[in-house]
Amino acid sequence: MRLKLRGIWSPMPTPFTRDGGVDEKRLRELTDYLIEGGVDGLFPLGTTGEFALLDRIERRRVVEVVVEHANSRVPVLAGVSDPSPNNAVVYANDAADVGADGVVATPPYYYRVSDDGLHMHFRMIFESISLPLVLYNIPEWTHNYVPLSVVSRLAEEGAIVGMKYTEYNMLNLLRFIGAVGKKIAVFTGSDAMTYACLEAGGSGAVISVSNILPKRASTIFDLVETGKLREALKVQGSIMPAIEAAGVGYFPAGLKEAMRVVGFPVGDVRKPQTPLSDEEKGEVKALMNAAGFK
Repeated sequence: MRLKLRGIWSPMPTPFTRDGGVDEKRLRELTDYLIEGGVDGLFPLGTTGEFALLDRIERRRVVEVVVEHANSRVPVLAGVSDPSPNNAVVYANDAADVGADGVVATPPYYYRVSDDGLHMHFRMIFESISLPLVLYNIPEWTHNYVPLSVVSRLAEEGAIVGMKYTEYNMLNLLRFIGAVGKKIAVFTGSDAMTYACLEAGGSGAVISVSNILPKRASTIFDLVETGKLREALKVQGSIMPAIEAAGVGYFPAGLKEAMRVVGFPVGDVRKPQTPLSDEEKGEVKALMNAAGFK
């Protein structure tokens, strides 16, 4: 499949069974649910997918199941993030073996890294894999921010084909779109900025709320594409309570509870993450009620 980096993509949660294993049956059903909901691509093993809590065998199998079941209906980008570029390459080659269309990697986490080190991390991955590479800029979680200078350098070198930028900083988003938006795809990963990103000329959004309300979330892109900006902004407003629901507790516990409320449970979070308290579940339910689910 030729990789088309546009539209609304789902950073898929990883469904778990009661004993904490990957629920492959539910993962296949989730793949159908999202594709039938109109999303333009799938991204397993991102932050939403609790990738850091899965071992190599589980990571490979999650990607394999999604790729097989998607069956080229939409492209699949596999998360391969790791503090070590050597480990990221191993995960990327596993993803290539099972048919992924591209891979996504964060900068290193745990250790602070210089700008030269950030550039080196992505160059080392790029030079050792066969799949297109998307940079995942999420400084709140990695504590390493990939600045525009590094992203521009990587884009100019052809080392990356896109970037998912997850930070509620509109000024930086506009800077990225303006500087590299014609060279690579620029996606927002911040759910509430979906409309703003698209209206500013961004390529799309990779947003967790698309797992809860895929039809509504995917409509935002379709409406912007056809010039129906007012309608798109209205849909953006309608999903705001669901976006807030996804953030209750320690992510992605709120997201998984919201999916349970809409009738598509994907199990609990994996240990040592903890599920929501009864009070937090009530908060999610109230927010989902505000989004139209009684």
